[in-house]
Amino acid sequence: MNILYTNFHPGNGGGHTTYLTYLFNGVLSQSINAFIAAPEVSKLNKDLKKNNPTRVFDIDFPGKPKEVVNIIKNIRKLKKIIIKEQINIVHVNGTPDHKVVMLCKWFYKLNFRIIRTKHDSFKIKQNWFADKLYGKYTDQMIVVSNFQYDQVITNDLQKKTTVIHNGIDLEYFHPREKSEAMMRQFNIQDTDIVFVSVAGTALHKGWQFLVEAASNLDDELRSRIKIVLVGNSPTNKVVEQYINQIDMQDNVIFTGFMDDVREAVSIADIGFVLSIGVETISFACREMMAMGRPVLVSDYAGLSENIDNNQDGWIVEQKSASQIQKFLQKIKRLDLIEFSNSANKKSKQEFGLGCFINNTIKVYL
Repeated sequence: MNILYTNFHPGNGGGHTTYLTYLFNGVLSQSINAFIAAPEVSKLNKDLKKNNPTRVFDIDFPGKPKEVVNIIKNIRKLKKIIIKEQINIVHVNGTPDHKVVMLCKWFYKLNFRIIRTKHDSFKIKQNWFADKLYGKYTDQMIVVSNFQYDQVITNDLQKKTTVIHNGIDLEYFHPREKSEAMMRQFNIQDTDIVFVSVAGTALHKGWQFLVEAASNLDDELRSRIKIVLVGNSPTNKVVEQYINQIDMQDNVIFTGFMDDVREAVSIADIGFVLSIGVETISFACREMMAMGRPVLVSDYAGLSENIDNNQDGWIVEQKSASQIQKFLQKIKRLDLIEFSNSANKKSKQEFGLGCFINNTIKVYL
């Protein structure tokens, strides 16, 4: 079995990068011949080349009509790889790379299977192109949440769709003591109640609703709430609108992008992922739970599939600052140590890489 993974993201790629790093290394550890094609400038390409330079190929996946010359160029490059490495499965991870792989297979009449992982929560469009892409040019589809499976629009596609929840490296993400250095860096006191998210800072991640909810608390509790956001810092316009205008600049901390998020997670009393769009299951949520942090999630898409409500975390209605506020008002009565232990226990039972890798390999067979 010779597998080629593809990913279209030219930058960090977020969950795509994590997913493919785990999967690529995981199948190699099972003595399966695997390769990956991704933009040369992408984090995924750069990271995986360090240990497997001959297995990583520089390919872009343009998809706009005006990019037709570049599309043809990359289709040719892809064809050469598939023939040279005798690829019999191409595992695509987004619509842009899926399109290029489809065109390559159609134009050169190549004989390989296409596996698609759908990483977003958007419904599949109903048109002739989607019928081709997901019909003739998708042999098997993987979704990472039960929510996505229920969104599949046709019985035929649902029959060839498998739910495989994302796994994480439990040896890397495990409980650790709070980082005193980071507490000092961000002037966080032992009496503060610290919320941390490593899910990113885009507005669709929903962090602004936690900020709004905290702003409505009484002065004593409000002053103790610290909200730490790991990821690229937002624009001044976003900070002004969602933080400064409600006088929350002393409560919200943007750390910037971190390659290793564990120190940031270590200072959390509670993790949070309050997404209102795009999200499916969230690596970030599972990473924080594995480190023994209960997580507050919205009920968007598959986020709630991570949580046993009021045991290892809490579920609130998406976009509801009022529900979050009610949660914050009872926070002093919660036994966070018990919740932390439950979150870590849940991760050991359900979030490991073994099932994730093995279940994906079963789809290839």
